[in-house]
Amino acid sequence: MKKIFYTALLLLTFAACQQSGNGKDYDQMAKDLCGCMRPLADINTRIKKLVREGKTDQVASLFTEVERLSKDGEACANSLEKKYGAVEGESETKASAALKKHCPDIAQMLEESEAAVQ
Repeated sequence: MKKIFYTALLLLTFAACQQSGNGKDYDQMAKDLCGCMRPLADINTRIKKLVREGKTDQVASLFTEVERLSKDGEACANSLEKKYGAVEGESETKASAALKKHCPDIAQMLEESEAAVQ
């Protein structure tokens, strides 16, 4: 289950890194991405709590919901990519800073998922 969750987060991270461009509103881009990522962040928090409590059966029961939220999040991120275009170089740094400013929990979750995949 972790593999699918991390794969979904990686896809959304990639989509986030593809957004932006010259003269783009990084704050709005971050807010939009936060909206896409919020359901996955919320279920991630739930899963971490259940794991700490040793409730692995309940974690397993969330598998279908994680898959659905991953698909929804990917579709949302893809729409943002179309809206904002590609982010490269300095724009990627600015977009990342805006994400950390507007939803630090999601930025941290993405960083953790990237580190786990590498």
